[in-house]
Amino acid sequence: TRLQILAAEVASALEYMASRLGPPALPQLTVSPIPGTFGQGFPGLIYLSTLSYLKSLPTSRNTLQAELFFEDVLQAHEVAHQWWGNRVTVVTYRDAWLMEALANYSALLYLEKRKGGHSVELMLDSYRTELLAKSASGQIVDSTGPIVLGARLESSQEPRAWRSIIYGKGSWIIQMLRRRMGDERFFSMLRELMTRYRDKEISTEGFRELAAQFLPPKSDDPKLEAFFEQWVYGTGIPSLKLAWSIKGKAPSLRLAGTLTQSDAGEDASVIVPVEIQVARGRTITQWVRSSTDPVTFTVALTQPPLKVALDPHYAILRR
Repeated sequence: TRLQILAAEVASALEYMASRLGPPALPQLTVSPIPGTFGQGFPGLIYLSTLSYLKSLPTSRNTLQAELFFEDVLQAHEVAHQWWGNRVTVVTYRDAWLMEALANYSALLYLEKRKGGHSVELMLDSYRTELLAKSASGQIVDSTGPIVLGARLESSQEPRAWRSIIYGKGSWIIQMLRRRMGDERFFSMLRELMTRYRDKEISTEGFRELAAQFLPPKSDDPKLEAFFEQWVYGTGIPSLKLAWSIKGKAPSLRLAGTLTQSDAGEDASVIVPVEIQVARGRTITQWVRSSTDPVTFTVALTQPPLKVALDPHYAILRR
């Protein structure tokens, strides 16, 4: 029955999170339905939307993303609150985004384990679409305000903003940090965050300082100050375009690239990976910092590349 399947899924998510983050808030977990399209998590108790209990969704909601959300993401998200929000809490409402972003991204990690990376990309695509949706005044949802406004993002002028920014943009922020760190450093960062702040409060600045310690050596923006200024304390989603050509003769080739940014305001600057496939299974990743003016860069190569791609693995939230 659907109840048994749901119980097994919650137990599986709980086991996965415990293997990554240590023991949950309480040794037992009770699951209860709640009318509507949302869920809630308390120590030892989670409420799940009644839609999670259905064998199939109503036709009006039956999209692939909605299916993933109600069948996989929602319960894993609420399970993740046994850690993010119950084991670790925040200092003020301006830091509350962290608990939702970490819980939602933990649910995406569980989704990735169960259904593969493509499912996570589908969810990230849906979050991007929500952030880029336009209001009656022609402004995109993301422009309502920075994520640190928390509950103050909710207003009658843009009722979608709070959910889209806190959950959607929050998940993108954690995804971008993961791509900057690489998986091994990223998972170490999550474990350290849980160890250091277990039964304590964390602030946005505390999170920035901890995350910066897990960047690869000699990273651009080593304290993540520019990253947080752009994504956490600011608004704006850039459009990015890459043009490139090969100069010289093998084995002394140069890839000459130009990165152009638009749509993100005067001070916007993001670090974007350009992936150069030089042989089957071998790639060079060149991180390039964008600017309001076109940015040029060169990469020395010994042979012509098989493929050159701008951000193929969802490392940056862009249009």
